[in-house]
Amino acid sequence: MSFELFFDLLYVGIIAINGDHAAEEANGHELLRFAVTFAMSWKIWSDVQQLVSWFETNDVAQRVEMLVLIACLLGQTTNMLQAFAPDPAEDTFTQLVGFYLAARLFSAAYCALTAYLVPLVRGMMAAQVAGVLVGAALWIASVHAYTQGQAQTEQQPPDGESHGDESQHGSDAEFPRQRVGLVFAALAVDLFLSSAAPVWFFTWARKRTATREEDTPPLARRINRFFEFFPAINIEHRVERTNAFVTLVLGYSVVGVVFQNAAGGNSSAVLNAFLGKAVLGLVQAYVFNWLYFEVDGGGLRTHAIRRSVVSASLWQYSHLAFIMAYILAAAALSKLVVVADCANAPLDALTEFYQERSAPSVSLGLRLYYCVGLGTALLAMGAISLSHEHRGPASGGARCRLPKWARLANRGAVCVVFFCLSAATGLDSLGLVATTTGLSVWTLLFELWGKSCPSDSLFVGGCTEYTALCGRRTLHEATRSDGKVDIAGLGRAEKTAVLDHV
Repeated sequence: MSFELFFDLLYVGIIAINGDHAAEEANGHELLRFAVTFAMSWKIWSDVQQLVSWFETNDVAQRVEMLVLIACLLGQTTNMLQAFAPDPAEDTFTQLVGFYLAARLFSAAYCALTAYLVPLVRGMMAAQVAGVLVGAALWIASVHAYTQGQAQTEQQPPDGESHGDESQHGSDAEFPRQRVGLVFAALAVDLFLSSAAPVWFFTWARKRTATREEDTPPLARRINRFFEFFPAINIEHRVERTNAFVTLVLGYSVVGVVFQNAAGGNSSAVLNAFLGKAVLGLVQAYVFNWLYFEVDGGGLRTHAIRRSVVSASLWQYSHLAFIMAYILAAAALSKLVVVADCANAPLDALTEFYQERSAPSVSLGLRLYYCVGLGTALLAMGAISLSHEHRGPASGGARCRLPKWARLANRGAVCVVFFCLSAATGLDSLGLVATTTGLSVWTLLFELWGKSCPSDSLFVGGCTEYTALCGRRTLHEATRSDGKVDIAGLGRAEKTAVLDHV
């Protein structure tokens, strides 16, 4: 629906703002802030897709609901960058949680109204409301724990200037730890428990339901009565929206490698190391796009959502890990492109804006963001591929050169190399990007070769044979003439053809 595309447009800004700010100061504090704020944004997006997939009414009420959630998400986005700020006067964590809870509680009110109007799905809607309320309690506690600790710190009279500074620093380190613990507990409830618990209870009760009701355990009977009906998921809609979101993430990596030259009339300065790193980053994004959509998402016999609850959960949560890791890697790549630490990388070849973004060397945090981000993204893509059931090749007895476990083992080995590359401080930015791009291309070629049929060759010569369906009269006329058939003169049913051999 059109408003879903409008909703996704806001995530273009969320990805850019969150990723760019995380790469500006690549450290553990920024990683924590990015992980928490993006997971909160992902949860709102996931809730919207879930509700639309369950109840695709496309009426005025649903459009107004989307508008309210978009407004709450916008308010949450404006408070992302200063969340977890060391200075309490600049910390916007309370405002961030406030807008997030506004969206979550509004969704809970929508589910409560649906439970009242549609009694058939009352059990599932009540479970959704309960999950939101439990998570909201933890979020409120995280805000209260930090502000209470801050007030206690301000009331402590310092014995001396140095003692007061130590007390203040100790409190700053203590109370954020309390808050972080509650935050991750709340995220665990929102992301995992609130969605997994109803499904687990529903499937547990269904498996223990006997033919005669009196033979069914009492607890299973109660759960069956509570979950009278489980709303179905529009799988095609969910896959389509997830693919659209992944496209936004891949698009961010493509935009991130763009820079501007200031070479003027010097045409030789245009072909520099900056352009080389940008081209390599573009190839890398293209390879990941190929792997996700064509290799892992193509040729499916059974989608992960249709296979089982376990495979559906693996598919869903692997996407969150893949997207977060790839955004961090793409943000780091945008900084690596303009780093002037290699040959043929004159700083004056960049415009003033990109000169300010450039750095003389690659920091360890940036290497970790880039290398570990790519490795985690590729590992999550392997988990996505594992959750699906793929068909064999179209010819050759439906048998691949290598089984899936062997191809995934190659991905795992490449991921280990990605993780270890962050420690290769001898590589400059050009060598680092070139190495990761080469490993990505190797992974793609290995997948294409491993998925092909043993009897097929990567380079096929000769002509392609087709089996065509045409009328007998047309065939006789063609054999009596010079053997040519006028395609434009054939009917719709006579133009059907199937591939016989490639």
